[in-house]
Amino acid sequence: MALLDYFHPLSVLKRQRESFLIKDSSMQNLLKPTKAELPELKALCKDLTYVVLDIETTGFDPVDDDILSMGWVVINNQQIDLANCQHLYIKNCDKVKPESAVINHITPQMLDNGISLHEAMNYFFTQLGDRVLVAHGSVIESGFINYYAKKYWQLPTLPLLWLDTLCLEKHFATAIDHYSDVDLTLAGTRKRYGLPEYNSHNALVDALGAAELLLAQQKRLSRGSRDSFARLYRLSQKK
Repeated sequence: MALLDYFHPLSVLKRQRESFLIKDSSMQNLLKPTKAELPELKALCKDLTYVVLDIETTGFDPVDDDILSMGWVVINNQQIDLANCQHLYIKNCDKVKPESAVINHITPQMLDNGISLHEAMNYFFTQLGDRVLVAHGSVIESGFINYYAKKYWQLPTLPLLWLDTLCLEKHFATAIDHYSDVDLTLAGTRKRYGLPEYNSHNALVDALGAAELLLAQQKRLSRGSRDSFARLYRLSQKK
């Protein structure tokens, strides 16, 4: 392996997964995605399948706040598969905070018929498989997922394959457009790409919005060429 390939973020993640599986092979439910083969460095973006995730919570702190809903869509063959989108409410009727309800409009009544957090997480990880996990500002989604794994399963940080559309846009704004101050919110970023305005802070709607954004970002990055996923992933890891 060439030296540059050895230090590529995908190669680093592969070594993390190998170490993780050795230490935690007894925990099967959350480990299935970490056992999947990672894309080769020469893999093309168009040949991979993506799961674009958004979660709505009572706040930003995984320790003190709770997940209220999860929504995700799948991108396959560069097409958003709406037939298999998912939107799950978590049965946390007593966890809703007035300040978060004002933003995401999730009420205790909406969560009354929800499912448990364990059911939601198990189902999500079953669906994830070997797909690339995408979020806009993945620090939130990854933070809550990793805290769940630590709290209930005593697992360290899960070596998942995250692609962050916010970090990608930050690269475009600073390295290409030379903006020092730019709106990196999902709504603000979509507006720059001429994408339609959606009502935000609904997990499924935001997941769809991030999926459309990713396809637009891939198109901008490739400019008609056959762009490698390794390049896209490297850019999304630059904070």
